[in-house]
Amino acid sequence: MSEDTEYKKLPVEERCVHKLWKARVDGYEEAAKIFRDLDDEKSPEWSKFAGLIKKMIVDSNALAQEKGLEAALIFVENSGLAGRTVGDVMTGIVQKCIAAPKTKTKELAVQVTLMYVEIEKHEAVVEELVKGMEHKNPKIVAACVAAATLALHEFGHKVIGVKPVIKKLATLMSDRDKSVRDEGKLLAVEIFRWIGAAMKPQIATLPQVTLKELEDEFDKLKGERVEPSRYLKSQQEKQAMIAETAAVEDAFNDEDDGAGMEEIDPMDLLDPVDILSKMPKDFYDKLEEKKWTLRKESLEVLEKLLTDNPKLEAGEYGTLVSSLKKVITKDSNVVLVAMAVKCMALLAKGLAKRFSNYSTACVPALLEKFKEKKPNVVTALREAMDAIYPSTTLEAQQECIVEALANKNPSVKSETALFLARAFCRTQPTLLNKKLIKLLITSLIKTLNESDPTVRDSSAEALGTLMKLMSEKTVAPLLTEVDPLKLAKIKECHDKAEIKIKLAAPKKEAARPASAPNAKPTTVVSKSKAGSVEPKPVARPATTGARKVIKKPAGAAGSSGGGATVTATKSTGKAMPTEREMSPEEVLAKADELLPGDILSGLVDSNWKNRLFAVEQLLGQIATFEAKQPGISQILVRTISGRKPGLKEMNFQVLKVKLDIIRSVAEAYPLTSITVDQVVNEITEKLADAKNGAVAADVLTAMAEATKLDHVVGRVLSFAFEQKSPKVQSEAFNWVNKAITEFGFQIQPKILIEDVRKGVQSTNPTVRGAAISLVGTMAMYMGNALMMFFDGEKPALKSQIQSEFDKKIGEKPPRPVRGVQRSLGGGDGQGDPDNECDDAADDEPINLTDLLPRIDIAPQITENLLKEMSDKDWKVRNEGLTKLQIIIADAKLIKPSIGELPPALAQRLVDSNAKIAQTALSICEQLATAMGSSCRGLVRILFPGFLHALGDNKSFVRAAALNCINSFGEKGGYKEFFENEMIPDALKSGSPALKSELWAWVAEKLPGLPPKSISKEELSSMVPHLYAHICDRNADVRRNANEAILGIMIHLSFETMVRALDKQKPASKKDIMAALEKARPNLPVKPLPKGKLQAPIPDEAKKTVRGGGAAGGGAVAQKAGAGKAAVGDSNKPAPASSRKKDEDLDLSPLLAVNSLKNQRLIDEQKMRVLKWQFTTPREEFTELLREQMTAANVNKALMANMLHDDFRYHLKVIEQLTEDLPQNSKALICNLDLILKWLTLRFYDTNPSVLIKSLDYLAQAFQMLIDLEYILAENEGSSFVPHLLLKIGDPKDAVRNGVRRVLRQVLLVYPFTKVFSYVMEGLKSKNARQRTECLDELTYLIEEYGLSICQPSQQVAFKEIARQISDRDNSVRNAALNCIAQAYFLAGDKIYKLIGQLNEKDLSMLDERIKRAKKTKKPAAAPAEMASKTTSGAPQVAARQDSIEIEDGEVGGNNGCDELPPPNEEGFKKVAKRSKCRKQRNL
Repeated sequence: MSEDTEYKKLPVEERCVHKLWKARVDGYEEAAKIFRDLDDEKSPEWSKFAGLIKKMIVDSNALAQEKGLEAALIFVENSGLAGRTVGDVMTGIVQKCIAAPKTKTKELAVQVTLMYVEIEKHEAVVEELVKGMEHKNPKIVAACVAAATLALHEFGHKVIGVKPVIKKLATLMSDRDKSVRDEGKLLAVEIFRWIGAAMKPQIATLPQVTLKELEDEFDKLKGERVEPSRYLKSQQEKQAMIAETAAVEDAFNDEDDGAGMEEIDPMDLLDPVDILSKMPKDFYDKLEEKKWTLRKESLEVLEKLLTDNPKLEAGEYGTLVSSLKKVITKDSNVVLVAMAVKCMALLAKGLAKRFSNYSTACVPALLEKFKEKKPNVVTALREAMDAIYPSTTLEAQQECIVEALANKNPSVKSETALFLARAFCRTQPTLLNKKLIKLLITSLIKTLNESDPTVRDSSAEALGTLMKLMSEKTVAPLLTEVDPLKLAKIKECHDKAEIKIKLAAPKKEAARPASAPNAKPTTVVSKSKAGSVEPKPVARPATTGARKVIKKPAGAAGSSGGGATVTATKSTGKAMPTEREMSPEEVLAKADELLPGDILSGLVDSNWKNRLFAVEQLLGQIATFEAKQPGISQILVRTISGRKPGLKEMNFQVLKVKLDIIRSVAEAYPLTSITVDQVVNEITEKLADAKNGAVAADVLTAMAEATKLDHVVGRVLSFAFEQKSPKVQSEAFNWVNKAITEFGFQIQPKILIEDVRKGVQSTNPTVRGAAISLVGTMAMYMGNALMMFFDGEKPALKSQIQSEFDKKIGEKPPRPVRGVQRSLGGGDGQGDPDNECDDAADDEPINLTDLLPRIDIAPQITENLLKEMSDKDWKVRNEGLTKLQIIIADAKLIKPSIGELPPALAQRLVDSNAKIAQTALSICEQLATAMGSSCRGLVRILFPGFLHALGDNKSFVRAAALNCINSFGEKGGYKEFFENEMIPDALKSGSPALKSELWAWVAEKLPGLPPKSISKEELSSMVPHLYAHICDRNADVRRNANEAILGIMIHLSFETMVRALDKQKPASKKDIMAALEKARPNLPVKPLPKGKLQAPIPDEAKKTVRGGGAAGGGAVAQKAGAGKAAVGDSNKPAPASSRKKDEDLDLSPLLAVNSLKNQRLIDEQKMRVLKWQFTTPREEFTELLREQMTAANVNKALMANMLHDDFRYHLKVIEQLTEDLPQNSKALICNLDLILKWLTLRFYDTNPSVLIKSLDYLAQAFQMLIDLEYILAENEGSSFVPHLLLKIGDPKDAVRNGVRRVLRQVLLVYPFTKVFSYVMEGLKSKNARQRTECLDELTYLIEEYGLSICQPSQQVAFKEIARQISDRDNSVRNAALNCIAQAYFLAGDKIYKLIGQLNEKDLSMLDERIKRAKKTKKPAAAPAEMASKTTSGAPQVAARQDSIEIEDGEVGGNNGCDELPPPNEEGFKKVAKRSKCRKQRNL
């Protein structure tokens, strides 16, 4: 016995696979206990048993199998891994369990099957059960059928798909085994319970006796209400939550109790068939035959194919539809016409929704053909129209329907109206918008008044059916002009009409009484509980954890609190407020309650003065009404417009006040489209009024702002074109033009373009001019895409439109000034409207081409066209492409559905014929323009072809490819180009031309793309190719690859690209790293984080930097105190305890006005502090600057930013200083030396953006100094100019140009002789570019100021310049030669003495340069004259320099130093006066 129980010591999972059946039984029972105790469906314990479940259910021992099924049931119900086991377990259940001898085993197998359905593995379960129905063992077949029947009964047909099961019915019910037949019959009955008669075609082949039995069973089910008794796991909580509600609804909706089974479309049960491949090869040829019998044979073949195969597979049916349409419209034989119409109906039914591509082309032809009187043709046409309608909508076909209702033939009108009646019976009300309803009713009212009784009856039927569908409340207000007899006929049709679809029910909470009884909630919940239809033979464990049912409180759905009539939908931001339209009697009664009697009587008084007094009184009271009063705006507006004379007022003064009242109401109270529609036509008519036209325009603007611009513009233009007055039309266009500039482009362009086209075609020049002006305004927002709608106009008119285009294209749309608050996102109203508008104004012109009407060219992309494009003969291919070009050009704007065109076009992009490839590329460019942003979907197919063309050896193909790529990028974005590793694949095997062009394109486009718009993984795959091509043998590839580094670095970062270097060869690493370092400074500046816009303000530094051994710290501190005292007590530092708070809120000026600059000059001159001379800035210089700034009372926040390590704070400082410059020039002069010193530190930074911004600021600051005639002090010039000259050799053109510009300005505020000396020092630099630039500056100085500028003497200066002629750098040599050549024009041959001895080579070069210079530049005077002029001019220059020396001495004579005057008004006047005298002496 000990051996028998030894297995109990083993782990559970080992017992489950033990060879002893007792051990396995014990293991299965233990496993079931574990499964019950596990609360977490994702517990790792489940994974130990997931692989054992199949073995449990197929155990060879019957008892063990039963226990295994129990454990499996609990596992499937509670484990999150159960879904993974469904395939293996269901296979085992079908093979070993479902037909087992033991009843309990079979029941457990069925329960496991149903549990798999409950955990949403129903598709796999049905698949295994259907496989089991094909088993050789009839017991297994019968059991599988029974399980499928039970699953369908419990879960319903929406979970258990009947399509795979229903196909087996014929086989099952004709099986030789009676049990299989009986189960098959039960399955058929169950299917009928759920789907009804839709299944009958599937069992039509059964014997009549079987069919009769089934029909009897079906009759018993009629009227039975079916609903699932068990739900999927994901549905159970939802069903529990709505169970109480369902019980209450049953109490109030007894009529629903008789609802039968849910009807489904029989087509859903069929498999689609491709009939195009089954059609005879000569079908189209026969259809073109002259002999009608041959054409009939062809149509008979097609009809048989369509009848035998009701459901069609998707394909290219454009050619077939076109051929049938041709027979219908052109063929004279009515028999063939009827057959073709029948074929089209079958085709529409077979394709269902997929026929929508062809419906637009077919419907007008079929409606037109209703003129045929043959009954067989008319019947076929009706069936065809009804078959096509499910694939389209009335809105899509509205134009051809309205046109057919206006047809001259009564039969066409009558049949069109009848079609509308039938269509209304099968249309959901939500698909019919108000505009469409109004359009259809207007057209039907016209046909209702026709003389033909058939047309009248058909129209009445259509209107009655529409009234039934949309409710009398919606339609009746639009039938006010119909006479009573005809209205009675419409109501009679309304009573007879039968809506054949189940309308979407409104929310029932609103209709339920507040005191609805709480009927049987517990019972309903118990019914909806999963798996509780009938008692289970096995006690099933509860699911893990108790689910909480969340019940909404009774009032949570919202309650109507006071009958407010105005409602607005805020969720979309686009829905207009609406309200109920009051009857005239109701308006009259409410006006009597709201307004005084004298005002109401005055409004209708015959004396205009009394009317004027009444409306003025009313205008004064407008602001006093309660805004929340229901319908207040409608009452006031309709009182003004509805009481005679209303807005037809003849006195202009009274009319003006009435219009002012309406405008005030629109501005003060909620306004809806119902109220606007009451008066907009009359107000539009007043636009032509000479005295009140402007007031009427203001009223329309106010109404547009209160409701929606789109709505008001539509009503204004539609009414204007109904008028014969050209004045009304032109003023309407002028108002729309002004409204667009004020509101922004908030109008749907489709309707607006139609009205504008009518306007530009007007014969009246005023109307035409106003319309053309409106076109120009639209062009600002829509761009060049708008012009394509006027391509068909006459040349003279087109030239006028084009000239208006040329004026407006490229012009920035004005910032919207109206409707801003309404257009802001988010309902909180906390956004800043100004900022929003600025953002909107800064955007590019709005791309509204996506909203413009587009044409579907898919039907025109026929199979024949595709065959032509792929023909072996290049001429045929070219013809096909030419046809395609014409199709796209005619369509202008197309829909993205273009069938099989993209793959065919992709083949032509790689065509061996270069001209064909070029044409294909131009077509692709056409497609991008015509398709708009939707073209991005074609990139994956076409871009490899573009890249192939980009590497073509012919330049015109490469240019076409580049244009094509850019067009796709501009229209659809560039993201798709970098997906799927298309670019790396092209770089891997591409030609040098492709690599060069592609890297050039990447270098151009990638930097401008938003950083996170391109996948980093995709860009990383390009990096190895980039590094390989940086070292490529081809010079163009190398150059363009180097230029592409920056764009990729912007998206990947410098560090990422450096890490990618590890995989490169050591030989190439150096070159690649140098290229990366070169590109790094050009990386764009990342903005500072929002929370860190201000650098932290450190405590004041205690360290004092001394120079020359003198104790200068005390002097600095002393002067700091004196300076602060001079400024005032308000600038004294706060105590240490409160310093932090004060620093955080430093609101003092950026730079303070004081006289401390004199003391700083003295300290530097007497060596008390460090002189500002260095080759690399050290920490002591930064500390010195910090001390001097602190003493000068520079704003602490500004100083913290200035001395921060992050260059982004430096950029912020420059921005602040630039903004402060115009208002605070005195403070700048007082602190100029500090600002210049700080900027010299920035010259040694590596960030180019800071350097360029610094130079821009310097240019503005020096320009201000020039305007103030300020002269730089010695310490200001000496601490700035030498450092500035270091950057004159910068590799970037922008920096060099900026330095040159600043240097030219320095010459006007600082002695040029000293500048000359500093420039001469620059010749000692090791940087060849700096030496070149310095020589160019010397050339400029000599040309402007003569030879006497040379320091320390002419001979010393020119000898140093002449030494540069022998420099090894060519640019330095040329600059030195140019400088001496310039001096030669001033001094003549004397220059040879000044330059001293030169070697023969340098001398010959100089002679050659002078000789060439003489030819290009004639000397201003002879050398002798120049010498005398120079001699006579020397004393002046010397005197000028002496005067500077004297002035400096005079300034410093007061206290032994170069002290500047205090910065008061007199001091500034003295500076300005001295500078003026110097300029006069210079002249």
